[in-house]
Amino acid sequence: KIISTMATCGPYRCIKTLGKGGFSEVKLARHSETGALVALKIMKNSGGFDTSMMELVRNEIDAMKDLDHLNLVKLLDWDEDAKYVRPSGTQIKVFYLALELVSGGELFDFIAETGRFTEDVARYYFHQMIEGLEYIHTQGVSHRDIKPENMMLDAEHNLKIADFGFSSSQAMNETKRGTDGYMAPEIYKGVKYSGQSVDLFATGIILFIMVAQHPPFTAASARDPHYKLISTNRVDVFWKVHTKRKEGGLDYFSEEFRDLVASMLSYNPHERPSLAEIKEHPWYKGPVPTKEEITEEFNDRSNQLAALNNQDDQTIPDHSAGAGVWQPNVVQRSIPKGEESKAIDIERVLADYVPELKRYTEFYSTSSADDLFRALATYGEDYAQEHTFDDEEYRASFKMKAKAGETPVEFSVSVLKVDDDKKCIEVIKDDGDKFEFYEVYTNLKKFFGGHANTTL
Repeated sequence: KIISTMATCGPYRCIKTLGKGGFSEVKLARHSETGALVALKIMKNSGGFDTSMMELVRNEIDAMKDLDHLNLVKLLDWDEDAKYVRPSGTQIKVFYLALELVSGGELFDFIAETGRFTEDVARYYFHQMIEGLEYIHTQGVSHRDIKPENMMLDAEHNLKIADFGFSSSQAMNETKRGTDGYMAPEIYKGVKYSGQSVDLFATGIILFIMVAQHPPFTAASARDPHYKLISTNRVDVFWKVHTKRKEGGLDYFSEEFRDLVASMLSYNPHERPSLAEIKEHPWYKGPVPTKEEITEEFNDRSNQLAALNNQDDQTIPDHSAGAGVWQPNVVQRSIPKGEESKAIDIERVLADYVPELKRYTEFYSTSSADDLFRALATYGEDYAQEHTFDDEEYRASFKMKAKAGETPVEFSVSVLKVDDDKKCIEVIKDDGDKFEFYEVYTNLKKFFGGHANTTL
């Protein structure tokens, strides 16, 4: 019997999975010589690999290799021809990027879980976004996929812009790049557009979200009822609609805030302020919290979140239905027909919780890993359209039923070892709308009931 150990990729030992996309996985990894922790983005590099995806990866490298700024995630290392060695000893050819590990979680997660920012706190992070964009724009690079998921926080609560796969070094672009909900109207129209201008448009959306805790519209098109108010110059109605049920009515947002956001979201790109004009706007020049005040803000919110995540007064759900959905502890590798005698048993590993790596979509339990996995299996049977269980880690993936015309929410759940008596249940979005994911996460946490019975 072979006991599972860490997988390796080039000089890195893979500790746990941080997330996955359509063609890549991101692992928390440690360099075998330096001991440095990194976020390792791994893509298969074998026959049948989508060459367009490879071009995106090379584009990301070309954009990031010479960039160095406090508010950007840094590219540390890459290899086009590396080997990923699984715990069983099997190997596959991969292409990897080693990225700076940004351990404070996503800015959006923090807002979704703890509430909206005041305009002063939002201004603190808006300044950092603008400073990061100003740097890449002066280097001749536009990001073209500015969205909340790509706004990360480091351990000291500094903002870092991530994921340069869609970046461009051209002044004008024609390709449809970005994420629905954050793309400027000219991208939807299929006309040539400025990469720098669409970056600032998306930043205006994020600024709105930081203060409102929800997006200003679903998509910047004439068919969207909220954006139509902006595109037809009925901005006053746009703000009345968004403040109708908010405390204070129109005064929920300051007049200067409304003016800046509306101008950044203008339908005509020539009517939007330049980056230099944004920095001269009265709202931008308003009061900004100190670093110490931001730290205190985050600490207070984190303590409130920890208290909310403790559901020890609730009952533990019946998860007997999940007992037969997965094989506990040990799984057997599939092997070619006729070679059954060479079967290899691999013990499923309870990966360690890494306290340096913060997520806001996680809660804690004193239940056993097997009981937590059975609860996950029951949840999958009851609510998910599809669910699969990892054969190396206590990790499961779920695909939820999609609303008509929308991308289904896909997410992963890992059970991690905090210490001998405590586990962390970590939930990560893999695909789908971020706001819908938070509804799913909230319902999942409720489903676990009394399993969520402790704090870190």
